[in-house]
Amino acid sequence: MEIHRSGVNGLSWIQRVFIDRADLYLEIMNSTWSEGEQIARSIAEILRENGLESGRVLEAFCGNGRVAIPLAIEGYDVLGFDISLPFIQDARQKAEKHRVSDKAKFIVSDAREIDSRLKGEIFDAIIIVSTSLGYYDSMTDEEILRKLRSLVKEGSILIIANTFHRETPSWNCGRVFQRYGSLVLMEDMRFDPLWSRLLSKWILLRDDGEGNLTKELEVNTEMRIYTSTELAEILRRAGWGVDSIYGDIRKKEKFSPPCPYLSLIAKAIQATE
Repeated sequence: MEIHRSGVNGLSWIQRVFIDRADLYLEIMNSTWSEGEQIARSIAEILRENGLESGRVLEAFCGNGRVAIPLAIEGYDVLGFDISLPFIQDARQKAEKHRVSDKAKFIVSDAREIDSRLKGEIFDAIIIVSTSLGYYDSMTDEEILRKLRSLVKEGSILIIANTFHRETPSWNCGRVFQRYGSLVLMEDMRFDPLWSRLLSKWILLRDDGEGNLTKELEVNTEMRIYTSTELAEILRRAGWGVDSIYGDIRKKEKFSPPCPYLSLIAKAIQATE
């Protein structure tokens, strides 16, 4: 049995980062908007290679629409959902700004309840970008994938793009610094090999431009990190068969352990117990 220690309903740090201080994480997403555009272009290319020139796409854990909106610009009808109301509000504003509010829609929803939230709706493809699945334990992740499977027909496409993975050699961890505009993220990482969880202390600092740093947020985060095989097995049990595997989806590079990212393209099949 896998143990998860993130607090009530597994939402302790998620609540603090993505809801209580969503303003900070919005700055991070806005500063990486161009990465979302690149990912969206690659996803659109993969969808077209699989015969989907247009259609309904559901993006799980969509954040502020940095992938959904560019994908709508590519011609797809995208519905994005996220647990964070501030993210969804920002995504709706950005859809208006980019003049795709008719093609990019956004709703607030917990992924664990998405099947009841969208009961009766059918999508042509589902996308998950980054390591959002790892925020919960493996049983919950499998159940989320099963619920997403209920929203598509057999043969529909699932794309998991640029998630972390267990095979990366960089899990010796340590301290890293990343800058997002005037925000500086200081991250102390530790990998728990027994439970395959990445444990990190995030300290977000504000740089006033004159060498002075002010702490905005300090929080301990944790994510479940899968091997490619583990994720493929979870997908199959949930009704998805892996069709192809890449590293960074923006490059469609061959997956190998040195790659920092794992990307999987799967198709809806009959679930296996």
